[in-house]
Amino acid sequence: MATFISLVRNDGSSGYTAAVPDFPEFAVQAGTLDHVLAKAREALAAHIERLLENNETVPVPTSVDAIKPGGALLLFAIEMPDDIGNVQVDLPIPALALARIDSFAGRYGLTRASLFVSAVDRWIVQETSPRQAMRERSSGPTLFDFIHPPELKMETVTTDIDQLGEAAVEQGGLNSAENSDIERSVDNITQELERLLEESSHPQPVSGGQKDG
Repeated sequence: MATFISLVRNDGSSGYTAAVPDFPEFAVQAGTLDHVLAKAREALAAHIERLLENNETVPVPTSVDAIKPGGALLLFAIEMPDDIGNVQVDLPIPALALARIDSFAGRYGLTRASLFVSAVDRWIVQETSPRQAMRERSSGPTLFDFIHPPELKMETVTTDIDQLGEAAVEQGGLNSAENSDIERSVDNITQELERLLEESSHPQPVSGGQKDG
């Protein structure tokens, strides 16, 4: 699939004109916007077919970012299917490489031609797409990553393990101190009970004793 960008302009009372910068000689005109868009798609397909029949070069589509609107009313994308025309090409390919190509194409039900086109399309996508977009489409390394290896970034990862350990040690210290206080309190109570028991075991002197008459 090839996508060509068309510039649509308003010609006032005469309607609209659609031109394609990749084909300087190409332009169509119609009275309404919908008509000029449909006419541009149909006329461009016929124009490319004529170029192929005459063995003329069909330009590679210019990306929309590289096109200057120049006061155009809108930019219109015209998609052309790859099978609009076929060209016979003779390529010298090593025999073993061709055997691998045929084996791979057979596994996916593809012909040699369709496999070549798919491989080239994927290569182009990997070359032109941002790295982040490629990572979103694939979790593994791609051809783009091998050609432009990503930078390795080392970051310090902080965890709560040390903080939890410190909190545990601190809490343990507090618990030890509390336990010591409790033990001292128990000892004091025990000593006080022993004192009271000891005092109660001794007879108390009688105060102000009376004499027998």
